Amino acid sequence: MLAPRMALGYGVSEAVAMVSRELHSAGVQCVVGCLEDDGRYEDLTVVRVPADAEAVADLAADHRASVVVAHGSPYFEVLPALTDRFHTVAYEYGDPTPALFTDDAAGRQRVADAKRESVYPAVAEVATISDFIRHDVRWPSATVVRLGVDHIPVPGPGEVPAAEPGRPLRVGALMRLGEGEARYKGQDELLRLAELTGTANFEVVGRGSSADGDRLRRRGIAVHLNASDEERADFLRDIDVFVTTSLWEGTNLPLLEAQAVGTPALALDTGAHPEFTPLVFDSLAAMALQLERFSDDRRLVRRYGAMAQAFVQERFTWQATAMGLLALCQGGGDRPPVQPRRRWRRQWARAQRLRRGVAEVGLRETLDHHLHARRRGGNGRTS
Repeated sequence: MLAPRMALGYGVSEAVAMVSRELHSAGVQCVVGCLEDDGRYEDLTVVRVPADAEAVADLAADHRASVVVAHGSPYFEVLPALTDRFHTVAYEYGDPTPALFTDDAAGRQRVADAKRESVYPAVAEVATISDFIRHDVRWPSATVVRLGVDHIPVPGPGEVPAAEPGRPLRVGALMRLGEGEARYKGQDELLRLAELTGTANFEVVGRGSSADGDRLRRRGIAVHLNASDEERADFLRDIDVFVTTSLWEGTNLPLLEAQAVGTPALALDTGAHPEFTPLVFDSLAAMALQLERFSDDRRLVRRYGAMAQAFVQERFTWQATAMGLLALCQGGGDRPPVQPRRRWRRQWARAQRLRRGVAEVGLRETLDHHLHARRRGGNGRTS
C-alpha cells in the first residue's frame, strides 16, 4: 500500500489503516509506504519511501509483495514503471475541482490530465471510492469500492443523554481549516448557514492553527482544534446534528461517522454526498429550514438519527472495502457491482420522505458551478 501520508486528520490515512487491518485479519500481509508519517499507526508496518519506482520496487521485494496499491499521487505516477514486475492498482479518492483553488489550479489540472493519459491506461486495475469519483476522473471502467465506517465506536442504549429542555440546537461540523482548503471545504457556506439558522449553536472540529480558526470564532462559531480520534468520536455523538457544506467530496468520512453514531447528517447536494446520506439539500436556505424544524421538534432529531445510523450500518463496512480491493489485487475476480441508476432514484425518494414537513422556499442560492453542472447532467451519477 502506498499513501502520501499516514497522519492525523487525513481520511486517506484512516482508510489505508483500516483496509490494512482488515486484510491482515484475512491473512494478507501489508506494508504501507508513505512520504510522511506521524507515528500514530504503530500497529501497522509503515515505512517512509520516496515516490520513485526503484525505491518502491525495493520495498515491495523486501516484504515479498506481489501487488502494489497506490492511494493517491505522487505514487500513482510511479505505477506505470512497476507494471512489468507487480500487479498494480490505482485506488482513486479523487482531487477537488482545480477551480476551487486560487493558487495552484493549473498545476492541479495538469496532474488530473496526466493520470488520465498515463496512469489509468497502464495499471492492471483502477478503483474509485464512489460513483461520483468514477465519473469525475472520467474513467468509466473503474471499479467502485466504497469506504467503510465501522471503525467508530457506536454508543449503546442510554449512553447518549437526552437533550436538556430549552437548550439551543447544537450543530457540528468537521473540516480542515487551512486557508488553502477553506474554499472547497465550504467555510463561507458554513458561515452563511449559521446566519440563516438563528436558533442553533454552531461548533467546528478542525485541523489547523489557532489563527486558522479565528475567522469562525469572530462569527460566533466555537472551534475545537486538532482533536484526537476519541475526542472526535465524542463530538459526533454529543452534537444534535452534523452538517457539511463542502463543495466537493469523494466520500466525506465525517458525514458517514456522524450517521454511524446516530447523529442526523445534513449535506449540500455536491460531490458524492447523495451516495452517502439521504439528507441532501440543494440550497443553504433549505438546509437551514431543516435545522429550524429540528430545533422546534427534538423528537425528529432522534428519529432521523436512528434512520441515519441504519442507513450507513447496512451499507459501509471496512470488511467489504478490503474484500473489494482484494478481489482487484487478485485480478478482478468477484468485483463489487457498479451501483445501478435505480438506487439513485430510491435514495432521492427516501431523502424526500425524510425531509417531509420542510416547506419549499423561494430563496435559492447558487453555490458554485458544480450545482449548475449537476443540473446539466454532469453530476457523477451512473449512466
